[in-house]
Parts: sequence; C-alpha cells; structure tokens
Amino acid sequence: MDKLILPDYNNSICDLFNEELSVFGIENAGKRLNLDLKRGKRTSLVFVDGLGWNLFSGTRYFSALKKAKISSVFPSSTDTASISLVSGLNPGMHGIIGYKAFLKLAGAIVKPLENTYASAPHSNNLLSHIGKLKDMLRIKTIFNVLSKKRMRSLVITPSFIVNSSFSSLIFSGATEVSGYENIWDAFYIYRKALENDSIKFIHFYIPYVDTLEHMYGYENVEVKEATEYILKRAIELNAGKKTNTIITADHGHKNVKEIIDFSRDKKLIKELELPPYGDTRAPLFRSRYEITQDLKKYPMKIFNRRERELVLGKINKDIEDTLPDYLGAAEEDFGFTFNYRLNKKETEYRNGEPVSNHGGLSTDEMEIPVITL
Repeated sequence: MDKLILPDYNNSICDLFNEELSVFGIENAGKRLNLDLKRGKRTSLVFVDGLGWNLFSGTRYFSALKKAKISSVFPSSTDTASISLVSGLNPGMHGIIGYKAFLKLAGAIVKPLENTYASAPHSNNLLSHIGKLKDMLRIKTIFNVLSKKRMRSLVITPSFIVNSSFSSLIFSGATEVSGYENIWDAFYIYRKALENDSIKFIHFYIPYVDTLEHMYGYENVEVKEATEYILKRAIELNAGKKTNTIITADHGHKNVKEIIDFSRDKKLIKELELPPYGDTRAPLFRSRYEITQDLKKYPMKIFNRRERELVLGKINKDIEDTLPDYLGAAEEDFGFTFNYRLNKKETEYRNGEPVSNHGGLSTDEMEIPVITL
C-alpha cells in the first residue's frame, strides 16, 4: 500500500508568503522556509502547476539546481493550494477545500476555479450574478501587502483566466495582471518583466504541465519534456539577472486506475446533508450522523471532525461550520466521483477520466520542490 503522509504546515507552500515578504523587509507572523534569498532584491515566483517532486526528480536539471522538498496542503488541489500560496493561510483558515468546495455564501457546492456550480460544464460563469470571490472571502494576498508599501507587482497568467472570479481573489492587490496566449508568449512577457527594474515582485503561473499529466500521466515522456523546457527557459532568463527567483508547485500527481462512483451508494447518500464533494482523490462529506463505518468500506483514509486539523491545519473558528465533517484521502490508485447531473450519461470529462490526478495524501501528490535560482 502506498504511504500516506500528513501535510507539514511547518514546511509548506504556505510559508513562501512570509519568505517573500521578508525579502522586502516586511515581517509577518508565521513560519519561513529560510531560503537563500537576497534581502532587498526584486523577486519572481515561477508557479508550475503539477510539478511534483516525483516529476522534478526525474528531470535532467534535478542534480544541478538548488532545491528543497516541501509539503503541499490538503486537499492537494490547485484551488486550495493557490490561495495558501498567495496568502500564507492553511486551508483550515481560508476555507476553500478542494476543486469542488462548499461555499456557504453561495449556498452550494461550487467550482471556485470556474466560478460555477459543481453540476455545470467547464468554463461556465453561473456564479457571476452573486459577486466576486474576493468580496466573499476577503483574503489578504502578498499583492495587497506590497501595494500598501507602494511596491509594484506583476502577475503573468493565461489569458483565459485573467478576468475570472478566482483570479480576482488570488491576485487581489496586484499592480498589473498580464495574460498570455501560449508558453512562448508567456516567457516573452516574463523576460520583459525581468528587465524592468520598477517591478519588484513577479508571480508567473504556468498550467501546462498539470494539463498534460491529467491527459497522459506524470510518467509520460512529453510531460517530462514540457517540464524540462520550462525549467530550461527559467534558468536561461534568470542567468545574470539581479533577481531572486523561486520555482515551486501546488501539488504532484498520482496515476489513477479505478474511479468509484458514490452515486450508487444509496445508504450513504441518505445520511449526507450534501452530496460528496472535494477532489477525485480527496472526497469530502457533511453529515450529522456517525458515518465512519459507512466510509470504511472504501479504499481511503478517513479523518473525522476531531481530526480535521491534522489535514487542514489550524482552523478559523469563523468558518468552522462550513468545513466538511469527514475528509477522505484515497489509497493506492483509486479515485472517487459523484454524478451531480440528472443526465447520467454525461461525464465530467469529455474524453474519459484523467490518467493521473491529485488531491490526496500520497507522497506523489504531497511532496513538491522549492527551487531557487
């Protein structure tokens, strides 16, 4: 059986927030990673979605680069981890738990990345009439902090998410958000930003490695080639630059061979206040009943109400009632789903389920690199 590990919130992506602020002489309560960063120097963060330690360790650059292994958060999901990365808050404090999260203010299970309901197709915008996520959650980002110090920051991110509600949340306070059309355009914008001394902090988000992993699995040769290209260009563009540059990720990937559908478990569904939500590898449950025994028949590690802080970290009492009562972490190569749609023939993914996924507590999903150039 694969080893499951708990998030290490004393050595996680949450701590990059304080690390980055300390470069600019801004002290903030909380842990730091004690990276070798030069005080007062402009800084860039290259955020490669899906760059797990398992993938990075197989690249040609692994031995040559200065790196350390750190922890993702739980669920090891882009939504949850992205907020932790820019705010320094663990999931129990910011409350966005998983790709499909329960948002009390919206009165529904939603997909924050897509600003829509869990049952809706991709790229919808059904929550736009409610308002922006940043107005609901009010999270202080690194961009908010730097803005108050009159320091210019730039976000480089794909054009299709520049104006999304989720971007308005995690990039709140940024001086400028610049969209790009493809990876070559992205690195052009990044190069020009590195040459602009007035920009003190650059946040550069790259989703393509994660996309390929979902399609082909993290062990696929094209995934490795894409990763090495990104590392190569980041190294080249930072050669001789007077910039602190950090490369990190939100999570790694785990190959998934079997998906279990909770929709077929009528007894379990009757005991839940909401349908199962969360991630493929991190199903979440809300119930007033004791359902541990009902969940134990599935191949996953269960955490109950009393154990939530083990995986979510310190819990914000103001949002405690919005958090799941039971949290599952998939074991081995299993995943979980629930069909929210009345049309049972429709599937979440047009081309079938992903080859690999994330969200759980396996070392493949939880261990990520932090690289300094």
